[in-house]
Amino acid sequence: MEKRYGLVYMGSKEKILHLIEYILQREQDRETFVDLFCGGLSVSAFVLKHTEMNVVANDLNHYVIALYRELIFNSGNEFEKVRYQWISRSKFEEVRDYPHNFPDWYVGYVLNIWSFGCNQKDYLYARDLEEDKKALHYAIVEKDFSYMDSNSIFDGFKSYLERSVFWDISYKLNAEVRSVFMEKFNKFINDSQGTKNYKQLRRLKMVVNLSLLEKVDAIYELIAHRDRLKLTSLDWKDSLRLIGDATLSNAVVYCDPPYEDTKQYQVGSGFDYFNFWHWFRNSEYPIYVSSYKAAEDIEPINFEEKIQLLDNGNFGENKPKKKVYENIYWNKKGGSVQTLLDLLFTKEPS
Repeated sequence: MEKRYGLVYMGSKEKILHLIEYILQREQDRETFVDLFCGGLSVSAFVLKHTEMNVVANDLNHYVIALYRELIFNSGNEFEKVRYQWISRSKFEEVRDYPHNFPDWYVGYVLNIWSFGCNQKDYLYARDLEEDKKALHYAIVEKDFSYMDSNSIFDGFKSYLERSVFWDISYKLNAEVRSVFMEKFNKFINDSQGTKNYKQLRRLKMVVNLSLLEKVDAIYELIAHRDRLKLTSLDWKDSLRLIGDATLSNAVVYCDPPYEDTKQYQVGSGFDYFNFWHWFRNSEYPIYVSSYKAAEDIEPINFEEKIQLLDNGNFGENKPKKKVYENIYWNKKGGSVQTLLDLLFTKEPS
């Protein structure tokens, strides 16, 4: 499986962790790394695993922070009781609409892992796919084929699993079993070309909820580093006040704020960009910001083209993909030093 550092999360920085490494090399003598808008926790996890820095990870979404506390500081004792349960559309909507009726960590789990594009608002599967996906879920996780047996779209599939190692290994002990199952299922789909079920079967080529759920193990790996991790769920200004000037004086702050002109998924509404960039300019400790754009007087120290998959106003498999730039902005404070990555990623003066 691919190496992950955090949850799959809308706006995740998983694909630009080499730029986080760049920041860490520039600020390698700092004692504390502040991840002010930590989201899926991938940046904080990367720092914990590759440095000896203390990490403060903050996000306004207290449900996802509660999930991290459950997984890291409670070792997932409660989470593991529900990890393999199927979450229906009705359950998802109940959790979304009445979160006060559930533990905060459970709300964070359901709304992130079981939402479309991890947007924490819309259920993961289309209505006409839900029962089919449920059948696949139970077949893989529990080896319970009752839902598939009662659905004619799967007629003949079970024979593809004959003499397969799928029957010998529990998914709960080895998630690779999903790959074995899906290899057989994809062959079944390909062999169904020309049948009335083929179009619907093609839409079932991946069991997304299990793929997302497997990423939770990347959070479990942080248990080994939890003595250097502090989790908070505050407005970014309140988080900085809590950290205090003494710690910030020897810290580097990384920010991945809500991007302007993109879909907002964070808890809360509105973001004060004016005051954010004012703080950025006037703070005495080093601050790095990931953003597609900044105030006009602030230049990025590097840029990378990135394909934006969401929020382009189009739908369907063939929707055009928007090209955007993943910029890193630095406030030019702190004892930063030139690194090899500066040569690779710094813009040449115009």
